[in-house]
Amino acid sequence: MLKVISFDMDGTLVVKNFADAVWFEGIPKLYARRFDLPFERALEEVKRAYDEVGPSRIEWYDIKYWFRRFNLGSGWAELLERYRNLAEPYPEVPAILEKLGRKYSLIIVSAAAREFINLAIGDTSLSRFFVKSFSAISDFGLIGKQPELFSRVCQDLCVKPQELLHVGDHVHHDFEVPRKAGVRTILLDRDGEADSSDVIHSLDELPPRLESLS
Repeated sequence: MLKVISFDMDGTLVVKNFADAVWFEGIPKLYARRFDLPFERALEEVKRAYDEVGPSRIEWYDIKYWFRRFNLGSGWAELLERYRNLAEPYPEVPAILEKLGRKYSLIIVSAAAREFINLAIGDTSLSRFFVKSFSAISDFGLIGKQPELFSRVCQDLCVKPQELLHVGDHVHHDFEVPRKAGVRTILLDRDGEADSSDVIHSLDELPPRLESLS
């Protein structure tokens, strides 16, 4: 029996503009000011540093690490606050969460650091729909979404893997990986490129799909 529905955050609940603006506009602007460089040159150097570290290292996800590395001071919280208005939910999200929350416990499972989750979800009107949120890196020290992440989420919630359904927009991280942990999955393809019984193109399609699952 399905008890809990887990949602990815970026690209599923909220548009990706928030995180992208922080990493590829906000930090390069501060870097340009710090080293008196044109923005394009600063962006190039910042991207090169991101690539040098890479997503296989935990530092890649840590905004405080990048502020230290680029000698930008301690204003990372102010930078996130400056861009928080870009973390807008997709239009259908509040109504769907309201509906699903009457029957299921709703959670967030994200690869994003806790600082991003708190601003995009935790300090907004969306927070009331969720019983808990999980950050792979901040809560478990895991790089990205791995089967272990979903297993530990189930342990934390005291549910069996088959009692959890995860919904997200990434084929590997949100669809294939949780299935390896025994979690049920539905892929959200907002671009309409995929088509199968395990794919939806808007969260509006999720409630009727859950009825067919049950």
